[in-house]
Amino acid sequence: MDQRPVYIDLTKIKLPMSAFSSITHRLSGMYIFFITIPVTLFIFNHSTASEESFKLLVESINNISFFSVFIIFSFLVLWYHILTGIRHLIMDFLHIGESLSGSYYSSIFALVLWLLSSVAVFYGVYS
Repeated sequence: MDQRPVYIDLTKIKLPMSAFSSITHRLSGMYIFFITIPVTLFIFNHSTASEESFKLLVESINNISFFSVFIIFSFLVLWYHILTGIRHLIMDFLHIGESLSGSYYSSIFALVLWLLSSVAVFYGVYS
């Protein structure tokens, strides 16, 4: 009889940082496709419809609200996807960071850079 597990308990698996970066890169790509692109088209449509709708859009983004935080978060997800995509391209084409330690440190670098820039964006928008 086969003694392999019937199911995989993902909470017990310790993923390496590079795997976490790769998985979140794919998830952020799906978020961009289904959320960020439609939100961007909505914003573009309302910003070009009329002067009043543009002013209303600017006012709603400048005030702290669910809408403005949602828009900023959507574009920060896009920024994360760009950073981790550049990381993957550097690994694929330049063969830099392909070792276990290199991929670990490049994942940490991309995540820290994204977190610091996210904090800077939130501070710059809401200060």
